[in-house]
Amino acid sequence: MLHAPTSRVRDDDDLTLVLRAVGASARPDELAERWTEGGGLLGLWHGGGAGLFGSDAALVARLDAFLELGRRLVRAPPWPEVVDGPEAVLRYTGPRLALEAQEGFWVLCLDARGRPLALSRVSQGTLTACLVHPREVFAPALRCRAHSVVLLHNHPSGDPEPSVEDVALTARLVDAGQILGIPVVDHVVVARTGFRSLGGAPPGASEEPPCLAMSGQP
Repeated sequence: MLHAPTSRVRDDDDLTLVLRAVGASARPDELAERWTEGGGLLGLWHGGGAGLFGSDAALVARLDAFLELGRRLVRAPPWPEVVDGPEAVLRYTGPRLALEAQEGFWVLCLDARGRPLALSRVSQGTLTACLVHPREVFAPALRCRAHSVVLLHNHPSGDPEPSVEDVALTARLVDAGQILGIPVVDHVVVARTGFRSLGGAPPGASEEPPCLAMSGQP
């Protein structure tokens, strides 16, 4: 109860800033109900200006242009030379992944020195769930001959706390990576309020596994 007035003031301030930015003549109280029903600032990010301004094409176009500038601002800059921890991953993927409207799963492929090779989305689900299979996770890693991988997925709810299913999936993928010789060095859950690192393979797991010799004899 104590936080409700602060939240309302903040939402009102967001709406006021939006109206001022696009030069709208409407007062915030005239659009407050539409703003709230549309999900506020995050709803605007995903739905565009039509939900707020309806058939006013000029205001919709102006607001959509501002939203596109915002999306370009949070797009990942060039990757660092070496990814040495979850903070390095989050600096380049956090803003974009945290603002996704649906839960998704990504795999970041690394070379032997921890340098990024590729970032691939391997699954996209709903607001609360995302189906992931090891073959989809490791397919990009095999294609680019990755030495190791970092797993990432987002929580659209805003809470980065991993679920029981997240922990179980991490263990399954760590085991699969050890079998393939492509260790999972971390699994990072990203949300608007922060991130959580679930860890990965134990130390030493990144060593190359012995090659198997196939005999031609029956």
